[in-house]
Amino acid sequence: MSSVTDEVPRNRPSGTAANGWLVIVLGILVCVLIFRTISDTITNRPNYTPRTVTPRGDLAANEQSTIDVFQLAAPSVVYVRTRNDQQSQFRNGLIPDELSSGTGIVWDESGHIVTNLHVVRSNLLLEQTNLTVQLIDGTELDATVIGGVWEHDIAVLRVEASASQLHPITLGTSNDLQVGQRVMAIGNPFGFDHTLSTGVIGGLNRSVATDIEDEVLSGLIQTDAAINPGNSGGPLLDSAGRLIGVNTAIVSPSRASAGLGFAVPVDAVMESVAIVLEGVSKSTAGHLGVGLLGWQEAQQFRIPREIFERGPIVRNVFPTTAADDAGLRQTRPAGNIYGRFIELGDQIIAVDGEPVRTGEELREIIRSRRPGDQVSLTLIRDERQLTVSVVLKTPTLIY
Repeated sequence: MSSVTDEVPRNRPSGTAANGWLVIVLGILVCVLIFRTISDTITNRPNYTPRTVTPRGDLAANEQSTIDVFQLAAPSVVYVRTRNDQQSQFRNGLIPDELSSGTGIVWDESGHIVTNLHVVRSNLLLEQTNLTVQLIDGTELDATVIGGVWEHDIAVLRVEASASQLHPITLGTSNDLQVGQRVMAIGNPFGFDHTLSTGVIGGLNRSVATDIEDEVLSGLIQTDAAINPGNSGGPLLDSAGRLIGVNTAIVSPSRASAGLGFAVPVDAVMESVAIVLEGVSKSTAGHLGVGLLGWQEAQQFRIPREIFERGPIVRNVFPTTAADDAGLRQTRPAGNIYGRFIELGDQIIAVDGEPVRTGEELREIIRSRRPGDQVSLTLIRDERQLTVSVVLKTPTLIY
């Protein structure tokens, strides 16, 4: 009996191995397909030809002129801050509390800085304040108030710096300005340092009542260049980059620019600087030397309107002025520096027997007199009426 043995060829691949390779190939193809699908979905890119950049060409002449003016004047513009150092309740040391800030102008290489008097008002009224000036390169310098002219809202500061750090502003004139001239303002509105705004002169010889002291500044330049809180004390420039005014006030229901900005003419600024630094004044008008309480501040002090409207209330008496010599009293905080409790200053109700009800009326009467003239002020002090004689001076304030 015989048996038969089946032989299987040795070189033929088995069905299992072939199937394995097929699965691998199919897997690779599926992965490639999935990758391309996802990639196309994510990028979703059509056929795209990159755009070419069009050459800009030369700047327009007016653009280049504005740039040139800014680059010329910006190094002459500084940041002015007044801080009040208050004792910390949590640790030893002092915590700086910024009371006010504004802009200043480098006047000369001797370290004199020009700004608005109201910008440094806190430094003049409060003790233990720190006044600083920050240059365009970020250098911060201690500053002192040399003096100021309240009539023009101009103050002169002094810093210790080398001549190489200081870049005096280029001076122009303001007696030949015309409505429609292009102007530029540089300042630190809302803390944004060296901000440029542009506009035109919208009017000349304007009079504006200030919010702080109820004083009226006259002879101002009106402009629609954007001026906001922080621009005060900064330069108003003409198209040649010359200083033609110092930005000082706005008229706006929101305290932001409404296209009505005002600047002290540079001719008045130069006179003010001469008064402070040289003791020279060309003004023939008398000067009393007081700041008056405004209605907004009177409301904070909870002063009834019927009392406020009896006559202008002395908010500040500036040193070495006629009011200081005559012993006029200023409003003083009692207990709270922001004035919930105060001692009212003298309230002026008449000058030489002529009744006055507002700060503007008082100012007009005083300006109609000459330095050296003696005037009789009728006052209400501690709810008692009295008369004080005052010899008017030139508009000079030396601290």
